[in-house]
Amino acid sequence: MTRNPEQWTPPLIAVVGIGAGPRTCVLEGLQWIERAEVLVGGTRHLALFSDHPGEKMPLRGSMKSFVETVDALARRRRVAILASGDPLFFGVGRYLSKTLPAERLRFIPGPTSVQSLCAALGRPWEDVRGFSLHGRESSLEWMWFVRRGHAVALLTDEAHNPRWIAEHLIRAGWDDLCMIVGEDLGLPSEKISRFAPQKVANSDFSPLNVVLLCPSTPAEDGAKGDLCCGDSTHQNMDSKNPEVLAGSPSAFPEMWEACPNEAKPLALGVPDTAFVHRAGLMTKREVRVIAVSLLRLCPGQVLWDLGAGSGSVAVEAALLCPLKSVWAVEKVPERAQDIRLNVRRFHCGEVQVVEGDALKAVDRLPSPHRVFIGGSGGLLTPLLQTVWHRLAPEGRIVVAAVTWQSLQAMEAFSRSQGISLEALQVQVNRAVPIGSTVRFEALNPVFLCAIDKGANTRAES
Repeated sequence: MTRNPEQWTPPLIAVVGIGAGPRTCVLEGLQWIERAEVLVGGTRHLALFSDHPGEKMPLRGSMKSFVETVDALARRRRVAILASGDPLFFGVGRYLSKTLPAERLRFIPGPTSVQSLCAALGRPWEDVRGFSLHGRESSLEWMWFVRRGHAVALLTDEAHNPRWIAEHLIRAGWDDLCMIVGEDLGLPSEKISRFAPQKVANSDFSPLNVVLLCPSTPAEDGAKGDLCCGDSTHQNMDSKNPEVLAGSPSAFPEMWEACPNEAKPLALGVPDTAFVHRAGLMTKREVRVIAVSLLRLCPGQVLWDLGAGSGSVAVEAALLCPLKSVWAVEKVPERAQDIRLNVRRFHCGEVQVVEGDALKAVDRLPSPHRVFIGGSGGLLTPLLQTVWHRLAPEGRIVVAAVTWQSLQAMEAFSRSQGISLEALQVQVNRAVPIGSTVRFEALNPVFLCAIDKGANTRAES
């Protein structure tokens, strides 16, 4: 693969990250663009090179058809694809590198919007976790990293804009988190502003923006050089309505309050007393730990918690693993409100509460990879049938059954599907004080059952 644009011949394709435009495009990138016979890119990108003598081809249609067109064109002519920032940072480069041979592609990176924003702030960015919401399905996986104390950068689009981000932060109890919004970076209209989420939820922004979430204040991490929430010296900072935020994000329940973010333990077995719940209607800690282990969670998955009660399983799962989204479905309004309180208490914004009957509600939810059924209202079999239809390939269902009838329903369903049933009984005895010593008090026994959609061999448990 040549690195010299003067020696460029088809079928090599140049993929050039132009940053915010010609002014921020690196010299090497401009040299490849100058040699191109065809420029391919978005309408906005092509307009920045209106004086270029080559043919301009707007990026339209699906990525598959776009790559097929470019592939055929590049076999006869020198084609340069224009991309924002770095094409290999949540850009077109990922799809191109999976579709075309490496020897057909020459990538020339430009500064990303995240890089440009941090440079404007004078903030090192090696610790920033980047996520793209642009042109993708809604994902709240980034919430896990905010909760762990990371600075998080979000690439936005029309649907997943700063207001959408702020609304999810507010629901999760991040009322005083520092949000930095960079608009039109690299352009004459560039503006960088700091806000509390409540301010962002009532504001409008340029469609060209990137959001940086900073969970700590200068007083807490000033030694690290983090300038997230202090006064910035950037000349384009919005001086009409700057938001300088004081204080720190609401803490986890008291057991974690004294822990710095980087020292907070991964949650597994959160004490029952840490949750808001009614009359003991929750999956107890010991059972919850085993249930979550049976779910076999992986990052980026969608989890349903049906008959969620207090939402303890949904919260514990969210604390343990960066999930795409968690849907806690509860038909009793008072319990649904408890889940909302626990979501705020633990800052688990990826847990979304759905109030209603599970059989009806699941039709509106994204297809799950994992499902926990904590309560079925006596309708376990039809609920299993509905969930099974929606479950992703290789998905897994875990059911907490407290009655023999529920266990029988699980066994009958697994037999009807020709799959194996994993089942166990959890019997817990807790020590309670009695005089100067302790005695052991039994909790109600629970059956935990698990089935895999990808399984095809039935075995006895």
